[in-house]
Amino acid sequence: MFFDFHVHESQELVDEVERLGYTGVVTFKHEENKNKDYSDDLISLRKDSSFQIRRGVMIYSNNIEDLKRKIQKSRNEADVLMVYGGDLRINRAACENPRVDIISHPYRGRRDCGINHISARKAAENKVAVELNVRYLLRIRPQNRYKVLGYYREILKLQRKFNFPLIITSGAHSIFELHTPLDIIALTYCFGMNEEEASFALSETPRNIIERRDISSNVVVKGARIIK
Repeated sequence: MFFDFHVHESQELVDEVERLGYTGVVTFKHEENKNKDYSDDLISLRKDSSFQIRRGVMIYSNNIEDLKRKIQKSRNEADVLMVYGGDLRINRAACENPRVDIISHPYRGRRDCGINHISARKAAENKVAVELNVRYLLRIRPQNRYKVLGYYREILKLQRKFNFPLIITSGAHSIFELHTPLDIIALTYCFGMNEEEASFALSETPRNIIERRDISSNVVVKGARIIK
């Protein structure tokens, strides 16, 4: 059971993700379509299918107070809540917040991986997954690709030490940026993952996020939840 937890929202992409052998997908809106809501239509079209479609919300922020407000506002709208990373303060604040599911490419635009020992420890405590985004790796200038591979190796090293969730996504904007699970697993060998670690990041980590959010959505008060 493999999942792609980061693709842009379109029927074509969803169909292709399913064709490539995934069990489910999380879709995010294109910026130019941010006022249009396709998620409900996509989900309703597949309501009798075993293929899962979940609604993602990406939070963009450049200061911590604004980030907290947006998390509070968006949490109930999202099946999966991602924070757009890169700024070290935002990366750390996201890792410290248990309402966040994923910190999205914390290495974006940096000279390091964007995760330090403090952030790694907090991500483990709060079950915040760190994203390794395939699109970011493949679209960066070839002469800089070795740097991103180095960032991924550093994140993997920290993950092995602190045991925070690690997730691999396509980040696809088009069907040409999608890959089969086996292709992605093979790609991860380039930055030191083994097959078991890669499979876990594509299957167990996303499944744990879904299960945790499904449970929290049914909680009435702390210690009590609705059983369907």
